Amino acid sequence: MKTFSLACMALAAAMPAGAARLDDSLSPRQNVDVNIDWRYNTNLDRLDADQLNALYANVRNFEVRLNTAQYNGKQARIYLGLPVVIPGLDDPAGMRLSWTTRGVFADGTVTPGTRTLLFEGLISSAVLIDILDFTIEIDGRSFNYPINFEPEYEIETIIP
Repeated sequence: MKTFSLACMALAAAMPAGAARLDDSLSPRQNVDVNIDWRYNTNLDRLDADQLNALYANVRNFEVRLNTAQYNGKQARIYLGLPVVIPGLDDPAGMRLSWTTRGVFADGTVTPGTRTLLFEGLISSAVLIDILDFTIEIDGRSFNYPINFEPEYEIETIIP
């Protein structure tokens, strides 16, 4: 599993019935130090409170390898989710994680306490691999340094 040390995050989603956690231990092991910055840094006198407190960070080239061997040949949905409680974040509404991908996964956005579809279709290999570029948006009023997280992936098989 990869761990973000952003001075900012921690991940682990509650799984709904029928969902199983996917093993991502095949992903390259690394800690990612992320620099967080202000979203807006000019014309501060013209910003509203949300803009004035908007923080963001980017994590590029985050390789994900999901062990899908036991689902090979099956139709499935894979999700990326965040827990409702993230240490270092005082309010779950104060964070959003978005990503773009370069391969088999879909782009998406997730907030604490929710999950978002990452893949839907036929599992055609023992390992699904993709590169994700994350953008992390945080309301500075909710940010309580540091936050750490590990993305968690869930799978549901689709029965035709």
